[in-house]
Amino acid sequence: MKRVVIFIFGTFIISGCTPKSAGYDSAYLNRTRGASGAQITASEAQQYHRQQALTADEIRLENMKRRQTTDAIQEGASAVSSTADAIKDGVGAIRTIKGLFY
Repeated sequence: MKRVVIFIFGTFIISGCTPKSAGYDSAYLNRTRGASGAQITASEAQQYHRQQALTADEIRLENMKRRQTTDAIQEGASAVSSTADAIKDGVGAIRTIKGLFY
């Protein structure tokens, strides 16, 4: 029984460590390996490069928008905090002046 469990476990581990070409596309990959069908043309490579560059630009712009939104929220919070401090100081000054006359 112990050998059967070890065999099943070993088979499971080995099947999990298969190369990337294994799976549904392995037959196609093995048929076209080294053939002209397995290679991409120069124009396909350029198109792939353009798509990757556009994707990188989109990610960069999304990050920039996110930072701008965060900065705007932080500036608003800072303005509210400053206003609250000014009101607190004004109330304290009024209390001090009121205390001088009473």
